[in-house]
Amino acid sequence: MKKIVFMMILLATAFAGCEYVEFDETAQNETGAEKSQLMLKGALISGDKIYVQKDVVTSVQLVSTNTNNPLTSATWTIENTNYNGLNVSHKFSNLGDVVVHVVATFQSGTTETRDFTLTVTKDMSAYDPVKVYVTGSSIISGGTWNGYTRYAVIMLISKERATNKTMYGYSGNFNDDNQANWLAGVKVPTIEANYIIVNGVPTQVTNDIGKYFAIKLNLIAREYQGAVGEFEKSDGTGSFSWLDLSGSAYVKASENIGIFKFRMNSNGTITPLGDGYVPTTDNVPGTAGDIGEGIFRHELVGGKLIVYFRLKEAFSNLTPFMSIKNQETGVWGTPIALTAVSNYSNYGKAELLEAQVINNLTSLRFGNVKSTGVFDFSQMEKSLYYSQEFKEIRFTILRQ
Repeated sequence: MKKIVFMMILLATAFAGCEYVEFDETAQNETGAEKSQLMLKGALISGDKIYVQKDVVTSVQLVSTNTNNPLTSATWTIENTNYNGLNVSHKFSNLGDVVVHVVATFQSGTTETRDFTLTVTKDMSAYDPVKVYVTGSSIISGGTWNGYTRYAVIMLISKERATNKTMYGYSGNFNDDNQANWLAGVKVPTIEANYIIVNGVPTQVTNDIGKYFAIKLNLIAREYQGAVGEFEKSDGTGSFSWLDLSGSAYVKASENIGIFKFRMNSNGTITPLGDGYVPTTDNVPGTAGDIGEGIFRHELVGGKLIVYFRLKEAFSNLTPFMSIKNQETGVWGTPIALTAVSNYSNYGKAELLEAQVINNLTSLRFGNVKSTGVFDFSQMEKSLYYSQEFKEIRFTILRQ
């Protein structure tokens, strides 16, 4: 039985538009360069882009697309470093597009020279870089907020989004008496710089390096926003740079990918106020094996890909539709009417043949009134799958 391995990628919007890819890491082929007989394996491929993560050793293999003429040797130049062999490992140090130059020799004695462009990102983790936990509460005695409940909150921020990984800090409207006056550049104590999550609980580690740094807050029930970042120098001096938190349920990408937003509720729970967030009480369509978030979801069932779109209002008030882009011509196809989803009044769905999407870049758009053909970009851009560059929902399913 063939297998499908899925993974979601959160990419900084500072680079080429956000794309998501579900992939089998053992079967990645670089695309493009129609006449080339070279391809890369081991990197993450999405459409015509190749992604790697900064400061992480990445191993890639160069192979021949002609099984009758395999490669015998290759030389590489990556970020001014030279390598020999068909398999190389490199730690990328520059963000953005990096050119990998290769000269390969085939068994026949012929050679081919090729440049691959890799996009280096800060974080290729499949998880939200922001996590918020309520760990306790107490009643305020005296002062302006006498009688109010104050909640002990721990925010965990993924250190994958940081560059220096030395001294962290935060800013935000945490002053209850003057919310317009943000606390600025508050240093995170070194002792709070190493956290992991054990059995769903934020846990400090003292003898290892944690995945997260922690911000400990005491909050009343209201809305909060802020930013986290790192200081230029390890002693907490120098410039203070905000972290890119794109892809988080706590961030509105259309406003600022550096600002998190959430509401501390009076019942002791936290509600993220970013794009694509679906309340835990609001179920989403699909089966246990589906992929996606609150705005766009999909699942493979019986040779078909079923796609779900969260509409701006109830399906019954609309005549929603979707379109598929022809990847060769760039032309959007005839609008396809969405159908209602039982028990999910705000969703519409459509079915595509599995063969239409497997091992291909898929680009979709959806709208509210089929007769007009007008797409609802304001709703689409809330999705983690939305590409600001191409203004579409895009993804790839690679199958072995």
